[in-house]
Amino acid sequence: MISGVNNQYGGYINGSYSKKQKASNNFMGHMSVTSKKVEKQEDGEVLGLTMINEPGTDRFWAMKAKYAECSTQENPVIYVETNYGGKTVTYNVNINEVDPNSASQLEMFALCSYADDVGIGDNSTFGTYKTLCSYQEMAHHNGYLDTQIEELSTFQQYKNVKLNWGNMSKKVIDLLYKCNDLIQYKKGLNIMDLFSKYPVK
Repeated sequence: MISGVNNQYGGYINGSYSKKQKASNNFMGHMSVTSKKVEKQEDGEVLGLTMINEPGTDRFWAMKAKYAECSTQENPVIYVETNYGGKTVTYNVNINEVDPNSASQLEMFALCSYADDVGIGDNSTFGTYKTLCSYQEMAHHNGYLDTQIEELSTFQQYKNVKLNWGNMSKKVIDLLYKCNDLIQYKKGLNIMDLFSKYPVK
């Protein structure tokens, strides 16, 4: 079981790590995830791993990312697998189609895992997705998120609710600058640079 930690800006940060350790209104509404449900894939190196808390419990479920069998250099596809609720569910996420201004948490986990692997993430010890989760918590703590989604309380919300991660992150980055946290601010600039590359036109 992995528990969260608290940072100086307040709020809970999801426990997660990457291979390298080896929102005005940010609510975009309920929309179908652009990822596709697929068969379980046994082979492949794990690029990223995170844990999802089951609301109302102290239970955490694993989620991992690796390259899908159909992935190519020109068209990267990330396979995401979770055992949330004790049932294995798997998805393929087409990285070139992910839009950080309207993406689910599952899609951002896939994008961040890919970004860390190819060296275009935030270059942090624990990975880009971990940083993004901390931004989400800072945004919530400071009232930057829509109150309708105080928590992504079910896996259905985790994979279907679209957020404007670009707008949310920009507000948090501005806060980091005002707080003179230049190390975290620099990570934020790297994340905004990553966001500017997607979706691929």
